[in-house]
Amino acid sequence: MDFLKLSIIAILSVVAILVVRQLNKELALPLTIGASVVILSMLCDKLYDLVYTFYNFSQEANVDSEAISCVIKVVGIGYLAEFTNNICVDSNCKSIGDKVLLASKIAIVICALPIIEKLFGIIKGIAV
Repeated sequence: MDFLKLSIIAILSVVAILVVRQLNKELALPLTIGASVVILSMLCDKLYDLVYTFYNFSQEANVDSEAISCVIKVVGIGYLAEFTNNICVDSNCKSIGDKVLLASKIAIVICALPIIEKLFGIIKGIAV
């Protein structure tokens, strides 16, 4: 079971980070980032399968691929922003993490602009 492996790696990483933090506080953050990258890399194959499945669903349902692409980008931006914010908070830089969250919200709106534009075009066509 993949999630079991991932959980074991996460728990062992946390234990190692706690031990390292007591011995050498400066090495705890790089170890945290490294463990996070390892855990995320374990998810890459599953993430590819998930994205591929969404595109298959959109083709079968005749949904515009631009809409599915936008949804996937928005979810990716959200997860990446949360990941980055958590690292910033762990390193006692909460204010930088807050700026990352703000930037992610702006990026999400920019990503959704083409879909919003199409929606307003549809509304305008119905109103006329």
